[in-house]
Amino acid sequence: MAFSSAATRMLLTSEGLTTPLLQALVRGPLRARARDVRTISPAALPPDIRAALRPNGTDHCLLRRARLLTVTGRPVSDNMVAALTGVDPRVDRAVADPSQPVGFALAEAGVTLRRRIVHVGRATWPDGTTCAVKTYTLDTKERPLLCIQELFNPYIVEAAVHTETQPG
Repeated sequence: MAFSSAATRMLLTSEGLTTPLLQALVRGPLRARARDVRTISPAALPPDIRAALRPNGTDHCLLRRARLLTVTGRPVSDNMVAALTGVDPRVDRAVADPSQPVGFALAEAGVTLRRRIVHVGRATWPDGTTCAVKTYTLDTKERPLLCIQELFNPYIVEAAVHTETQPG
């Protein structure tokens, strides 16, 4: 998908921490506000998240729904994080910590995982507006450990795409 905005393209294709890129866009710090963190069975995960995380029949998952907000409370992203529980207690603590973005909590805990982008495209922001979305996994050497899906506020991260017209 060819997004019109260079900033959007960089954000969606980056395999580094997303939060610093968002902070650069809003020119200030962001804080996390977790709305829900709970343990669920893999069957309860949204199908696209379950497919990316690839849990087995004995796995349990932590599911976190959170927003990244500016200092004035403006939402910048709406995030869903699914993690396999019991693999690394540092990961469990990072996902369950409602006070900071998951990437920052993982870095602070000394957890290093490889990022793999699963999907970029467009989705629907909570107000019904089309927004940019990025889904990626954080992997150990053996398998994905977390799957993160981020919807980006379309009033901050442009979701317009190039439309090519065919000659007549």
